Amino acid sequence: MLMQSPAHSEAAIRTTFFTALMQHLMQGTMIPKVQVERSIGPIIGFFLADALATAPDDDIVMLCPEFPIQKAGNNQSTNIDWLMLNLATQELLLVELKTTDTTFRPEQAAIYREFQSKIAREGSAAFLLDDLAAIGAASQERGKYQNVRNLLAQGFGCSDGNGLREALGHCKHARVIYLAPQVSKPVDWPTSEEGWAWLSFADLPESLDAHGYADQWPAVRSSLLSLDALTRRLRNGDVPSASGARNYRDVLDFDALLNRCRTEGGSWVVGLKNWRSVLPSMTLEQLRSKAYKCDLAEGGVGKKLRSNWIAGDEFLSHVDTLLNGG
Repeated sequence: MLMQSPAHSEAAIRTTFFTALMQHLMQGTMIPKVQVERSIGPIIGFFLADALATAPDDDIVMLCPEFPIQKAGNNQSTNIDWLMLNLATQELLLVELKTTDTTFRPEQAAIYREFQSKIAREGSAAFLLDDLAAIGAASQERGKYQNVRNLLAQGFGCSDGNGLREALGHCKHARVIYLAPQVSKPVDWPTSEEGWAWLSFADLPESLDAHGYADQWPAVRSSLLSLDALTRRLRNGDVPSASGARNYRDVLDFDALLNRCRTEGGSWVVGLKNWRSVLPSMTLEQLRSKAYKCDLAEGGVGKKLRSNWIAGDEFLSHVDTLLNGG
């Protein structure tokens, strides 16, 4: 009998746990007042530097989550979800996470645009140290703002304040990146502007081979993919199924569905009417062209006819056969 090594078994246990954890957290998308971005943000942040390093020369480091940006005229602040740095280009990255189709706010984007403009006007981001000092001096938690400064120094590899100010002085540009559901992208998003980028969850890489916990990333990405198509109408059940009542949790495209099946297997089911007779005759091109309803096999939404729902692992097995030329 072939035995798994202890390391392999431990990795499998971690993956199973992470898949279950993400499923648990994503249930918050259907619970009032739960801010899913707050629960999954730290998990995404753990992988984010690798996920954003898409160009061969990119060398991205995390500087600080929830970085405070000073508001005009006072010592209060607006927080960006993550402040990051591309060491290869000395460009600051302001990354904002959204998890629903209703949370993009133009006034928030305007603050980030002014932040970009200030760096361009001054030809430097060194003013961030003065802003941090002012915000910290007005706060009863000044030690936390000192820690933010320490995180900046760590990210830049600086040992003292003078070195950090000089390093920030080399940052003459900032890029704003929204990581948000595909369905929530504003129609007037400045696509042509170099300093603004909109990434849907499907745009995130499928694998992060260089990350120390690369085996956990597919479970994270797979769960996030369901957010790309989740609208208020879907949450409210205003998009009916054939029976007139919603009986599924997510709607996924072909690639997103395969990722879900690979990470969660038979714990999910895939909607395909009369699949026993229809699936064997479908080509890869036909399969790729569809969007698929899917749901938990146990404890899912509504009632289902077994003839119209196939287990995720069985669907994946059929597709893998086609992909391998079978």
